[in-house]
Amino acid sequence: MGGRPRSFDEEDVLDRALELFWRDGYASTSMQALLTHMGISRQSLYNTFGDKRRLFLAALDRYVDRRTADMLGPLQGGDASLEAIYAFFQRLGEQSGCPSAGTPRGCMIGKSCMELGGTDPEVAARVHRFFDRTVSAFRNALCNAVAQGEIEPLDTAATARHLTATLNGLGIMSRAGVPPEELGDVVRTALSVLRPKPPAAQA
Repeated sequence: MGGRPRSFDEEDVLDRALELFWRDGYASTSMQALLTHMGISRQSLYNTFGDKRRLFLAALDRYVDRRTADMLGPLQGGDASLEAIYAFFQRLGEQSGCPSAGTPRGCMIGKSCMELGGTDPEVAARVHRFFDRTVSAFRNALCNAVAQGEIEPLDTAATARHLTATLNGLGIMSRAGVPPEELGDVVRTALSVLRPKPPAAQA
């Protein structure tokens, strides 16, 4: 005989947990706050996700997968180049300056790294996975931009890491309430390393 069917949508309650962990962090999110926000019983949480830590890891996985698809997807295509990089940071600036209702400021990856990355190997592994995906996506667009003659040749690996560091720094600054115009200054300075290739001289 099978168990009783669940009276809740697993993805929906995971999204609710994600919101709370993203906003308040792991340590500051109590079990009772999770149960109230998710709208499920303690036993249902244990049966579905395990303990609080396993729930947090599941929420972090969901965040990483979503960010990879939504934010990094346009940088990963075969035709992604300089325009995709500019569009990425423009979209990021719009989200930082005017976040959607109910969306916490900053990046959950950066916050989780600062809170738990040095003490929890499983959290650190997820953070590194996201960083690796981000570097790979930026490098793909940079290699295409160089190949298409859009920018001067450069070290695409180092530049991809530079853009990844900029992205994560922006997340921390946004969470701290740094004004959007100052975040824009950071982006413009970071992108200044992408020097447009001058047109070929006419014969």
